[in-house]
Amino acid sequence: MTESKDSPKNILVFGAHPDDVEIGMAGTVCRLAACGHHVYSVIATIPDEREMRLREAREAARILGIKEVIVLPLRASQLGYNRSTIGAIDLVIRQFAPHSVFTHWNEDSHQDHVNVTRCIIAATRKNSFNVYMYEQTIPGGITPAGFRAQYLVDISRFIDHKVASIEAHASQIRRNGEWWSEGVRGRAMYRGYQIRTRYAEAFEIIKINGDTNLFANEDHTAAPVAEAAAPRAVLGLAAQPPA
Repeated sequence: MTESKDSPKNILVFGAHPDDVEIGMAGTVCRLAACGHHVYSVIATIPDEREMRLREAREAARILGIKEVIVLPLRASQLGYNRSTIGAIDLVIRQFAPHSVFTHWNEDSHQDHVNVTRCIIAATRKNSFNVYMYEQTIPGGITPAGFRAQYLVDISRFIDHKVASIEAHASQIRRNGEWWSEGVRGRAMYRGYQIRTRYAEAFEIIKINGDTNLFANEDHTAAPVAEAAAPRAVLGLAAQPPA
C-alpha cells in the first residue's frame, strides 16, 4: 500500500547523548508530534549518571510528544565509527522503517556527535528515506567549518516546549550554567529572524529520497501535544566544567 502524503510517518531523531536532540531540534520534534507523526528519540550512549539522565530524557520526551526513548546497547567506550555502532543503528532503522532521520551535524566539534552521523550515513546507504542534520550542540567548540542552513523550520509555537525539554535535564543545567537554555533560545531566535518568524531551527540535508512535506496535515488551531512546564528559575546554580 502506498503511503499518502498526509499519513502519520515514523521519524527517528538521533543524539549521541541525552539532551542532544532537545538542544538541536526539540521545536521541530514537538511540531512533528503535533502533526501526528510517530517520533522516536534514539540515544547512542549515556556516559554517566545513567538512571538519572535516562529519567531526564524521558521527561523531556513527554514534554515533546516523543513516543519512545531508545538507548542503543553501547557503552561510551564502544561508541565510534565502527561496526558495533553501525550495526546497532542498522537494527533500529530496520525495525522502524523511518520516513525521515535526523542526526548531528557531521562537522560538530564533539567526536561522539560526528561518529554517530558517520555511522548513520553508512547505515542509510541502502535505504530510501530523507536524512537531515541539526546544528552543533550547545555548548560546543569552535570548528573551521560553517553550517549551511538549507532547511529551516518555524518553531515559534513550540519554543516554550523546547526550553522546557532542555530544562528537564536538570543535571546538565547544574553543569552548564543558567545561561545554557538562553543560548539555545537565542540561536532559535536568530534562525527565526532569517525566515521572518519568531523562532526557527535549521538543518543541513544529507539525502532527500521522498516527500519532504512533513507538516502537510498540520492543524494550526490545535494546542501543542503536551503542556509545557513554566520555565524554572535556575539563577544561582553554579556552572561546572563539562565532564
